[in-house]
Amino acid sequence: MTPPQRRKVVVLGGGMAGVTAAWRLSEPGWEREFESITIYQRGFRLGGKGASSRGEHGRVEEHGLHVWLGYYDNAFRLLRECYAELDRATNDPAAPILTWRDAMLPAHEVGLEDRFSDDWRHWIGSFARNDLDPGDPIGPGRHPAPDIADLTRRGIQLILDFVSSLPTVGDGVERMALTPTAVAPPRVDPLVEGAYLAVVASLLEALVHLEAPEPDLDAVAAALGGTVSGAREQLRTAVSTNPSQRRMWHLISFLAATTRGILADRTFSDPDGFARANEEEFLDWAVRHGADPGGAEFAFMRGLYDLVFAHDGERRSELGVGAGTAIAVTVKMFFEYRGAIFWKMAAGMGDIVFAPLHQVLVARGVRIEYFHRVDELLPGTDGNVETIALGRQVALKDGLEQYDPLVRVRGLPCFADRPLLDQLDVDPAVENEPLESVWCTWLDAEKRLLRRGVDFDVAVLAVPVDMARIVAPALAAQAPAFDRMLTTLRTTATVALQLWLREDEPTLGWGRPGMTVSAFERPLSTWASMPQLIPVEDWPAEIEPGSIAYFCGAIDAPWPPDRPWPAYLEHHLAEAYRTAETFVEDHLPHLLPGLRGPDGFRWDLLCGWDGVSKPLSSQFVRINVDPSDRYVMCVPGSDGYRLRADESGFENLFLAGDWTDNGINAGCIEAAVLSGLQSANAVLGRHRTHRITGMLPS
Repeated sequence: MTPPQRRKVVVLGGGMAGVTAAWRLSEPGWEREFESITIYQRGFRLGGKGASSRGEHGRVEEHGLHVWLGYYDNAFRLLRECYAELDRATNDPAAPILTWRDAMLPAHEVGLEDRFSDDWRHWIGSFARNDLDPGDPIGPGRHPAPDIADLTRRGIQLILDFVSSLPTVGDGVERMALTPTAVAPPRVDPLVEGAYLAVVASLLEALVHLEAPEPDLDAVAAALGGTVSGAREQLRTAVSTNPSQRRMWHLISFLAATTRGILADRTFSDPDGFARANEEEFLDWAVRHGADPGGAEFAFMRGLYDLVFAHDGERRSELGVGAGTAIAVTVKMFFEYRGAIFWKMAAGMGDIVFAPLHQVLVARGVRIEYFHRVDELLPGTDGNVETIALGRQVALKDGLEQYDPLVRVRGLPCFADRPLLDQLDVDPAVENEPLESVWCTWLDAEKRLLRRGVDFDVAVLAVPVDMARIVAPALAAQAPAFDRMLTTLRTTATVALQLWLREDEPTLGWGRPGMTVSAFERPLSTWASMPQLIPVEDWPAEIEPGSIAYFCGAIDAPWPPDRPWPAYLEHHLAEAYRTAETFVEDHLPHLLPGLRGPDGFRWDLLCGWDGVSKPLSSQFVRINVDPSDRYVMCVPGSDGYRLRADESGFENLFLAGDWTDNGINAGCIEAAVLSGLQSANAVLGRHRTHRITGMLPS
């Protein structure tokens, strides 16, 4: 008998989804199934929207702010497997980061900024540790998905924790997992507390009914809705003048309304409930189920919208977030985290995630073709992709088989911030070219055409959705569902700011280093304190920073562009610098009061500033307006247009990216990993959920 022909697989794109697909496909013994696995990546780095590299003084320069949530089980499992296989303790013992535990640091405290009477106020949350490890092996009984009764129970406990956190007068003890302020608030007014406890009592009664053999969900939802409505009327005036009580009411109101909505709309119990919920904008959905309409400005809600770069103001119906996704992400974030609610990386994401993956994939025999731009995919006449056009941006020096993109900073393998010329047969001017951008005008060294049956048999399309529109119009013309997805999904541009400050945070007036804070002044509404990066950067001792601050947020930059390149890029970059400078001077002292002195903002505290040039020119500002860099949104009404990994419409083409229907359907590392795993499972003929955990209904 003739053995089956081994297939050649190409992965188009080296972001998280593409690399994950290659990881699953290249597991031990992969050569029995495949003749080759090749990743084609534009430019000189892996990572896509997760890329980072090292700049001046070895400083980490990120695509944006990357913080992992504690429910990212599949992403953590991949990372843990990678570090185990890499085995740096044996193979690279001098590296400063040896294991996944060295690489990922738990972060238990988070904060929100709440505006009250035109003043910003801190709202600090400390989430309880647990003894679970993210990414634990899958097995019977491991992290079962919560049912509706369990979700209600956990929601009630969160409310009870919140209410019990308010100490008696003079107590001053913070007893709760989520405390509304760094300073102990006064005792709640008895009328207010009575209304809170009435809602809690209603939830407890609902829980009793939900745990019955055949609960009447409609009756439970109706009773709960009546209690919430009554409490809202009772508290409307009482909470309007007290920020702590207003936060508490809005939290209880939204949790109770969400519980009621999940029951009434069968969000998780009906196979179509999740999809129906995603047709409606989340805040509209929550208010329909009894949440206080004033909660639209609630810091918790603004923080949720910041998490997925959604709009929560006048453009909410167009650019907000689908209710199903918002509910599911909130549930997973608060109720399914392992170890800590957030985990931060001990170096850049390129160092912690993509450099180790590069090393292990190459060791497995996967070929990574850097400097290869995907230009076009063309279909054949039999329902397959027939050819793939590539641009080879630069040539390697004679005798060099593969490009090695890694350099060492303080002993840690990292991606450089520019091409390594000693490996390239190219004009040195290429160092200044935007090789990772669709607008790069550098003349290619070669045009390549991959042919089905000769150069590839199976392709994984792992480029972002806006790039898919550019490289696959011929596919869209033949596959209506693929075309509808490409034309319906929305993306947003983002901006990132990184600051290196001479003094530490306690000196600057913030006593909780390492915290992540959101819901602040837009567009740079999310701040992450990153002091853990100082030891892995390479600053001269005399100018070493005392603190590092990352900021990010969404910006308005239309796609397709509203003006020609480079004017489009120049306009938005200039706007980003202007906005960032205003933010730093006018708003950052709220977080770090020591940045403002008697003569105004202390620009001299920025590391590297020469006192003459524009201050932020010494820092790192990045705008993500390129179609490969934009963040995919989960706007209401769009979820039904997402396709699964095996639904491209072409027999030999599989999809990978956080823009697919992957079980999270929101832009994040876990969604990209899920999609990459599902794509690989489809190539291998396995079930979509094979060795995957934590997927949401979709």
